[in-house]
Formats: sequence, C-alpha cells, structure tokens
Amino acid sequence: MSKIKRAVLSILPGIFLIGYNIGTGSVTAMSKAGANFGLDLLWAILISCVITYYLIVLFSRFTMVTSQTFIQGVKDHIHPGLAILLLVSLSVIIISALIGILGIIAEVLQVWYMTVFGNATPAVLWAIVVGAGIYFLLWMGNYSFFEKVLAVLVAIMGIAFIATALINFPSLSELAGGLVPSLPETADGSDNSPLVILAGMVGTTVSVFVFIIRSQIVKEIGWQIQDNSIQRRDALVSASMMFLIGASIMITAATTLHFQGLKLNNVTEMIPLLEPLAGKATLSVFVIGILAAGLSSHLPNMLVIPWLIIDYKKDRRDTTTGFHRILLLLLTLASIGGVGFGFKPVFIMMLSQACLSIVLPVTIASIFYLTSRRSIMNKHVNTLPDLLVLSFIMLFSLYMSWVGISGLIVDLAFT
Repeated sequence: MSKIKRAVLSILPGIFLIGYNIGTGSVTAMSKAGANFGLDLLWAILISCVITYYLIVLFSRFTMVTSQTFIQGVKDHIHPGLAILLLVSLSVIIISALIGILGIIAEVLQVWYMTVFGNATPAVLWAIVVGAGIYFLLWMGNYSFFEKVLAVLVAIMGIAFIATALINFPSLSELAGGLVPSLPETADGSDNSPLVILAGMVGTTVSVFVFIIRSQIVKEIGWQIQDNSIQRRDALVSASMMFLIGASIMITAATTLHFQGLKLNNVTEMIPLLEPLAGKATLSVFVIGILAAGLSSHLPNMLVIPWLIIDYKKDRRDTTTGFHRILLLLLTLASIGGVGFGFKPVFIMMLSQACLSIVLPVTIASIFYLTSRRSIMNKHVNTLPDLLVLSFIMLFSLYMSWVGISGLIVDLAFT
C-alpha cells in the first residue's frame, strides 16, 4: 500500500466525524450568525473547533488505553443507570434530528427546484426519495463503506461551501476582526440574541455525538495508545475541516445577506434571498453544499441508536441483522412520516434541546472523571494542564447550557 493511500485511510475516521458535526443545523446556525452579525462571531467557531479537537483526542485516548468505548466506561466505572440515561436522552435528540434534517433536505430541494425551474414538487416526494436512498445504503453497507460514502459527501460539501465563500471573500482585516472575541448588539426579534445564536453555534460544533461515536470508531478500527500520533493527526484534520466549512458558511451569509441588511431564521429562506445577490450558478453550488451537509448528517445519525444499543450490550457492531434493519426502517418511516404529515415536532424539539443541554455537561463531567482515575488510565491519567483545560470546558459547557435554556424560555414566551 502506498504512503498516500495509507495517509488517506488514516484520516477517514476524522472525515466521518465531520458528517456528524456539519449538518443542516450547523448550516442554519452559521448562516444566521453571518446574516445577523457579519463576521463578529467567527471567533466562536474557532474556539468551538479547538475544544472539539481536544475532546476528540481525550475520548480517543480513553478508548485506546482501556479498550472500552465511552458508554461502556460509564456503565462499568460510574453507573449503568447513567449510561441508560445518556442512551435515552441521545435517542430523543436523534429522533428529533432525523425528522428535522430530512424535512429540511426536502424543503431545500423543493425551494431550489421552484427557484430554478419554476415548478412546485411536494416536499414529501423528495423526502421519500432521499429516505429510501439512505435506507438502501444502510441495508447494503458496513462501517468501511459508510466511511467512503461520507468522505465523498463531505468533500462535495466542503468544496461547495468554500467555493461559494471565495466568490465574495472578505478582506483580511475583516477576517482578523471576526477572530477577536466580542459580542455584537442584539438584533430585533426574540431569537436574534447573540448569546442564543452563540449557544446554537457551539451546540452544533461541540457535539456530544462526535465524541461518543469517536470512541466507538477508535475501538472498531483497533487503535492502541501507540497509535496516538495517528489519531491526533486525524483529529486535527477533522477539527480543521470543521472550522473551514463553518467559517465558509458564515462568510457566505455575511458577504451577501448581512451586507444587504437581510435576516433569516431557517436555511431554506437563504435560497430565494441568495439568487438575486449571487446568481443562479452560485445558488446551485450553495444548495449542493446544503444537501451534502444534510445527507452527510442524516446517514450517520440513522446509525446512532443502533450503535448505542450495540455499545451498551457490548455486542459486535453489525447493523445488517434483522432487528437492526427493522429498527432502521422504523426510523426511516418516522422521518418520512414527519414530512408527509407536516409534523412540526415542537414538543420533541423542546425536549431534545433540554436533553442536549443536560447531556453535554454530563458527558464532559463523565470523561473528566474517567480519565482522571489512575486505576483506569494508569500512566495516561490526566495531567495538571488537562485538569485545567477540562475545568474550563466544563464551565463553558454549563454556561452554554444556561444560555440555550434561557433562549428557549424567551422564545416560548413569544409563541
């Protein structure tokens, strides 16, 4: 095997994580931040990606040392009840995400088709096509296959977003100004607070799913502590790409919508707004990026619940069994049904946001505890710098949770 091929294969796990991290939620959050505040919150993407890199490395180190996934470590070394709580909370979040992501993909295709061709096609038809296609891939594939599919989708997404940003690239002084931490003034509207938008950006970047799935992937491919340099490089590629793609989305919104004084609350609103500003060609490239982001999130998100169940039971990771194929079919039907019936999962979305606000601090606190125990980590236990960094991240996650819940309460007051 050539050195180039080995190098590419060694970073596929990190590219797989980008699929979890950059989805329609991230596109919406970064677009909204760019439209409302220009590049003022660019620094938040950078800090979030640095934190994400550190935590990817930490979760990987735990699994490389113990040969246990994070969920297994929580079950064996903390309490099985906490592991079950994490599984239930994550499942609620994922079901909501699956409905929301497929709905956004269908709406994006519907709005784009109407904008470019002038014909209306029901969103549910797009949902059926996309949902069936993803289920077919899940029926036929395995982890190695998923890696390759996600790598292609992430490459398309990255090229599309970066190319769109380069068309109206800002000056270097504007970029440098955006990397200086500051909070812009609150824009009009209940959901336009910079703190709430900041919480959304951080929540979609510092993703608890990325860290838990990373732990599973490290065990799956058999990395040991002697492979630490490889996994750190892989994590760096992953976090760097997350920053480049997230920043490109923000730059696109900042140099078009913000420049025109336009605001948005949903990524689908960006499509008709962008056409007169950027032209049909640029619009189509951006839509391709959105679709790649949605598909690269929907596919691995479909695997989360089966993988969590397998993880907790310590079974061999095989999603082609009859039970898991039925489970994946039910998740697919639920996603399509949500679009077909015009289901607006307000309650589930509220519940999922509450769960996510709880899950991230609990997850960080758990890995903090596990990696600080010498009986578990031996000589690879957390050092003093690790303890200081983790303490900062823990406080940061608690603050972001408080901001997110406060923003949710404010938004509910306006509904």
